[in-house]
Amino acid sequence: MTMTSSLTRFGAIVLCASLAAPAVASDDTAPAAIADQFVAALRHHRFKDAAALFAPEATRDTAATALTLKRIDDRVGGFSTMHSTTKPPNGRTIRLEVPARKNVPFTVRKFVQVRYVSTASDGTPVFYEVDLTGESKPQVLSFALHLPAADAQSTKRAERLVSALAR
Repeated sequence: MTMTSSLTRFGAIVLCASLAAPAVASDDTAPAAIADQFVAALRHHRFKDAAALFAPEATRDTAATALTLKRIDDRVGGFSTMHSTTKPPNGRTIRLEVPARKNVPFTVRKFVQVRYVSTASDGTPVFYEVDLTGESKPQVLSFALHLPAADAQSTKRAERLVSALAR
């Protein structure tokens, strides 16, 4: 095999891969795309749109879910500066899940989790997780808020916020 034919084959492989990659990346039904839609709705204060992305089994009351999402934005903030991260929060956190797991009457065998980090209104870091079904048409299963609780002061703040939001 000559050097020219090897380069030609390599070039053809690179070309095929580059043509195929955008088709996968722009798939509107991929879990990451649904998570991006969910986060975009939160960033733009479209809480009803975000709540509508939940699986019907996860939340039967989308109006209540939308209200909870709005309360999180009002009391904690940070939706406008959310950006994805691969790292889980460091250290201890206090978690609030929307909807609460006790309301989920089904089990999911496969799911995808996408993590986000942001800065709360008071300047402290806040972490979010979006769990989605791993099906062909993914839907949001839950949205979790993680508030850092590394010391007594941050623990008290986190507990106070979670208590106020859980009402």
